[in-house]
Amino acid sequence: MSKNTTNPTAPRPPRRRGWSIVSNALTREMIEDFVAAHPRDLGHGAVHDRDPGTEVHGHVFFYSKTQRTAAAMQRKFPVPVIVKPFIAHPGEPGTDRGKFAMSRGARYNTHEHPDQQTLGKARYGDDEMIATPGWDWRAEVDALNAREKVDPERPARLAAVDRFAQRILAGELTARDVYDQNKRIFLAKSTGHWTQLERQAAEWKRQKAEETALKVYEERRQAAEAEQAERACLAAEQAERERQAAVGREAERDAQARKLAEESAFREAALEAERARPEYQERLAVQQAERDRVDLIDMIAMWNDAKGSRSARNSHARRYAAGLGLTSSAHVRPDRTLTHLGAVLTYAELALGIEPADAVTDEIMPEIRQDLIDHRRTISSATLVLGGPELRAADGSHHDFETALSLRQRLGGYPDIITLKPPRSDIKKAWREQLLAAS
Repeated sequence: MSKNTTNPTAPRPPRRRGWSIVSNALTREMIEDFVAAHPRDLGHGAVHDRDPGTEVHGHVFFYSKTQRTAAAMQRKFPVPVIVKPFIAHPGEPGTDRGKFAMSRGARYNTHEHPDQQTLGKARYGDDEMIATPGWDWRAEVDALNAREKVDPERPARLAAVDRFAQRILAGELTARDVYDQNKRIFLAKSTGHWTQLERQAAEWKRQKAEETALKVYEERRQAAEAEQAERACLAAEQAERERQAAVGREAERDAQARKLAEESAFREAALEAERARPEYQERLAVQQAERDRVDLIDMIAMWNDAKGSRSARNSHARRYAAGLGLTSSAHVRPDRTLTHLGAVLTYAELALGIEPADAVTDEIMPEIRQDLIDHRRTISSATLVLGGPELRAADGSHHDFETALSLRQRLGGYPDIITLKPPRSDIKKAWREQLLAAS
């Protein structure tokens, strides 16, 4: 037997394939040893030792063919390291999500991106990089730069100036925003350069607003004139039609009301006459007795948790009645199902504890009829009864989950009389699987 005492219900730490590992204590030798120890995976690392205002530190990007936890990654290094997930990029939704993660990591380690150069970071040569042998990471970084239209050789300052200018013209930034975000870039150009861009953006915005307002006004004016003329014409036509139709409707309503009253009186008289006939009362009693017989057989089967088709429930009830000695033609019909009397006596013994020999039908029927009413109410409201506990189970209530599970175990297995909807999709997976199995 295993001696592992880990709590099986405790949440497992997340496992991932892509990781970013950073530490001020990481040396080049440690990174080389780590990359060499994983030749089947992808690794890219560097020691950043020339960045102004930043301590010397090692940075490794790693993509494993197997999923690992952060703790497992930390144990692979002889010094403390910071391990964070690294795989996706918010600008790459759908099938491209995470596709260029390692290329981005490699590009970051070189600090060749204009954004890194704008921050004043040192640029590191390809010969200073440590990468998995056989992996042409430079080709992948070049392809990523081409895809994103990034030119590492263009002065970072000019790239940043262009980006800020585009954002001002788009109305996203003001000249003051540029100054607050990057004083060095702001001062690389004259103040008039930025304010002129800001004025141009404001002018474009004003022109666009005027054009839009004028267009909307003209469209509304034309539409209003056409609508007014059409309304006048339609109003005149409609008034005449309504006047003519009103007379006809009034006469039709009177005739229809008289006809409906006559038909209703005739139907009511016919129904009262039918209800007064002995044959109708007898047929109604037979129908009610048959319904009671069928429901009592279902109640006997459900009492004993005998699930399955109606045929299976009939067989179960007949066998149970036979155990009570109820086998005569008064108790079992030719089709081998219980008679009304057989079902009543069997249910009385099962639910009320009254032996067949001691049962007086007239005395026990009131209580049995109440049980029949309760049974039919349960059948018709099964989905509604389940709704409350399962709604609260979706909010995490274990007590309500147990209640819902008990209800499904009791009501499930009778598809021809009880239709249970699938459990709510927002119930946690383990509970939902149990509820489905119970159904």
